[in-house]
Amino acid sequence: MSKAENILTIRNLTKRFYGSLALDHVDFSLEKGEIHALIGENGAGKSTFIKILAGVYACDGGEITLDGQVVDPRTDSLSIAFVHQDPAFAEELSVGENIAFGMGYPRRRGLIDWSAVKAQAVKIYEAMEIAPLDPDRLVSTLTAPEKAILAIVRTLALAPKVLVLDEPTAALPEADSVQLFKAMRRLRSLGTSMIYVSHRLNELFGLADRVTVFRNGRHIVTEPMAGATGDGLIEHMLGRPPVKLSGADPRAETRGSAVLEVRDLTIGGRGPVSFEAQAGEILGLVGLRGGGQEAIGRAIFGALPITSGVIILNGKPLPQKRSIGDSIEFGIRLLAGDRSAESAFAGMNLVENIFVNPRIRGGSMWRWTSPAREREEARQIIDRFDVRPRREASLIDWLSGGNQQKTCLARWLNDQGDLVILEEPTSGVDIGAKLAIHKILRGYAAGGRTMLVISTDLEEVAALCDRAIIVSRGRQISELAGPELTLDQLVSHSSQGGRHAVSI
Repeated sequence: MSKAENILTIRNLTKRFYGSLALDHVDFSLEKGEIHALIGENGAGKSTFIKILAGVYACDGGEITLDGQVVDPRTDSLSIAFVHQDPAFAEELSVGENIAFGMGYPRRRGLIDWSAVKAQAVKIYEAMEIAPLDPDRLVSTLTAPEKAILAIVRTLALAPKVLVLDEPTAALPEADSVQLFKAMRRLRSLGTSMIYVSHRLNELFGLADRVTVFRNGRHIVTEPMAGATGDGLIEHMLGRPPVKLSGADPRAETRGSAVLEVRDLTIGGRGPVSFEAQAGEILGLVGLRGGGQEAIGRAIFGALPITSGVIILNGKPLPQKRSIGDSIEFGIRLLAGDRSAESAFAGMNLVENIFVNPRIRGGSMWRWTSPAREREEARQIIDRFDVRPRREASLIDWLSGGNQQKTCLARWLNDQGDLVILEEPTSGVDIGAKLAIHKILRGYAAGGRTMLVISTDLEEVAALCDRAIIVSRGRQISELAGPELTLDQLVSHSSQGGRHAVSI
């Protein structure tokens, strides 16, 4: 391939942090009009690579050529646009206004034409064949999937020569991901070149033209996607043959007594739903976006009000009106699905993140705890959950997504809570971290802890859960267990009663 056929060429890219090589003489090329997948475990160097392209970091060595010209992303204005994992918005402004920030505000007689601002937003959504949001709706009221779609639409509207998408589907169900993939294919046909970072390997087949694997800051392989296999890619990522995700061990007839009983629960007029979860069971609540499974989990935790129904924990009905603090004291824990907004406390170290709420350990906000004792306990927890780097003084911001998730998980599992609610427990983590988190969860379930997994990741539910309840419009529409709990069955059942079928 000649250099002229590449729109982006990177040679010997090197980056060090405090003497450690984050990127070790990396080569990369992006052809005109191709979708090039970039994969690797958390900590492999993908984020550092992207931040150098964005001009956030300066490289310590190497050369970047864009459209035949040697460039410096820190100082040059480049036709490269980014959709980041955690996109920034003006939360108190509308959807239309946030889109206009990038495209410009239409004007009439020198003043902003607000009708045109709204029409512009709707037109962009429709051009991507995505159902438009109300352009007057405040971004602060959007769900995580709606924000993810807005970030993508807003960036694609700029029509850059190179588009870098960093985990854009991490918060999206498959049905919404399909709309993004259609838009990406259209952009490719128009000549836009894309670097696509994803931990969901199944997304890449039929979408990407080529795939590059990073491991430990090094370029391992670049190959055509048509000749790649899932097992082969995982082996490149891990540096060893993969351990395949498989279903949890078949459930015994009775794992234990019912820890959680939900009877005729309605939330905001949706429902009712009734189910039980036994001691030592990993139970999935799964459905399409807007199906109501997240609301059920949060209502059990006390974060959403209950319209009617009864929640029983260990044989005792819980008060219908209770705070999150009350739920924690009753023994209920919740790992939120939006790690950056609700779980990980940026700017705080691992000790502070693990012990952020004394009530989780049965303590008081006013009880003094020895800092030395906290540090020692944190070191033990970090070792137990295999959080890397193993430095309790490290800011959580410095950790990869998988290690941040392990830290947040440790906060809720490292005590005697009876019921742990997990929203999208491995969202945005690589395959190695996913396997490690699954192992942790199975270990705690084997010890008698009850887990309630709230998820739109059907593959994960099939691999992790003992039983799955499919939810649509706040109602239980079916239940799968044992040999019936497969990805195919979950896709089929989740589509029943949903707004649209899942298609991958």
